[in-house]
Parts: sequence; structure tokens; C-alpha cells
Amino acid sequence: MLGVAIVTFLSSAASMFSQRPFSATYDSARQVKLQGVVTRIDWVNPAAFFFIDVRDATGTLVNWAVEIGNPLELERDGWKRSALHVGDTVTIEGIPARSESRQASAKSVVLTRTGKRLFAPPATRRAAASAAPAPRWPDGQIRLGPPPGKTGYWGAPTTKVLVENTAAKIPMTDDGLLLNITDADKVAPFLPWAKALYEHRQRTFLKDDPLSRCIPPGGPRQFQMVNGFQFIEQKELGRILVLLGGGDRNWRVIYTDGRPLGTAAEAVPSYYGF
Repeated sequence: MLGVAIVTFLSSAASMFSQRPFSATYDSARQVKLQGVVTRIDWVNPAAFFFIDVRDATGTLVNWAVEIGNPLELERDGWKRSALHVGDTVTIEGIPARSESRQASAKSVVLTRTGKRLFAPPATRRAAASAAPAPRWPDGQIRLGPPPGKTGYWGAPTTKVLVENTAAKIPMTDDGLLLNITDADKVAPFLPWAKALYEHRQRTFLKDDPLSRCIPPGGPRQFQMVNGFQFIEQKELGRILVLLGGGDRNWRVIYTDGRPLGTAAEAVPSYYGF
């Protein structure tokens, strides 16, 4: 049975997924409820989607794209690619896109014939693993990656937004969207042009955020992505690779052999320098 798309207003909603600014894509002031038949499943990075056929208020059959988050996080929280199949009828509650496109970010997915809830975003962000002694190389130097026989990566950042460390707690979303734009002066001691640019991006819901255009995250932000990062130390080559699990899934190379900048045969100018 195909249902009708119903859009209602909410007071607030939170972003649980998405590498691009959630606020630039979805309108957290509204909610959409859909019921329809699954026509396609795209289980890919950086965000998994499935598509459903829904009858709108006029009875016309239309196709909606439903975002359910990053596959790595979904599998960690118990959602499997095999949990949903093309042809299943599902009921979805979610947050619709700001644009006129038929797209939503799911808050819950229920299999209609059984009433089983297949998906719901976690209520809270996963806590960091308990502290343990830093792994070391045989010479006593600290390892940046896991020790032999172990796996893992750096994750669970304590914050996802950058503000002055002397600033008081500033109400904002995980994307960095201020709940009150008059708090801009508390974020950092901006120069006039920088403050004007910052406020412009706030007013446009961060749609100009570099991450929304797959530009590598700069500065400390690359270490604050929700999916973490990993160091690969290649001592024999005199370099460290930094693999980023967030943003555009890029990598950077840090040479540790003391070579002058720009002289290595493989040096390639990039967003991360040489």
C-alpha cells in the first residue's frame, strides 16, 4: 500500500549524520512522514540512501530519496544493508530538504507489514573508548597508530566546532550553526571582513561551507570529523600518512626525514601543502 506524504512543523530537530552541513540541506523546523515501496538502495559513502515510491496529496506517484547516514556508523549501530530490500513497504519519519526536491533525512524507518523499527538514530553520540597507555615503538617512541595485532583509529572528538578556547559555551548545532547570530562576537575576535563573511554563511545556513563542495577540511577541523582519522607511520620512507574518515575522505602526507619543502620527487602542492 502506498501512502501520502504529510509535512508538519516541528520546534526543533538535530542533525545526526551527514558530512556536509546538515542545516544547509535539511529544514529542521519541519517534519515529513512518508509511506511507500522501496525502489532502490544506495549503500555508499559518504551517506547511504534508499528510494521509495510515494503517492502525493494529488494521488500522483513520486519518488523520494531518503538519507539514513554514513554506512560505517550505521553498521556500528546495528543497521545492515540486508535489513531492507527493494519491494519492502516502509513508513518513514524524517526531516525534509530545504529545496523543493523530494529528499528527506530519516529519523525512523519502520517495516510496514511487521511494525518492526529498522532504524532510528542513536540518542546520544557514542562515548570515547576508555583511556589506555599510549602504544610505543620498540625504541620507546609513541605510536600514532594501533600496535601490532590491534586495529583502531582516532575518533569521538570532544567537539565538532571551533571557537576561541576562552569563549563561554555558545549555543550552536554540531555543524556550527549559531542558534542566535548575535553570538558571533563570542566565537572569535574577527576582523570586520571576516565577521561579515562568517555572518553571511550563518544566515545562509552554511550552504557555502567548503565541505559541501568536497573541498578538504582545513586546520584542526580535519581532526574533528565524525568518522575520525588514522595515522599510518612509514618509518622506512620517512613519512606519516593521515587518512581522513570525514569530509571528502582525503589524505595528507607529513615527511619526517628533514627534507626541504618542495624538493621531493613526489611532492604535489595541495590543500595540505607539500
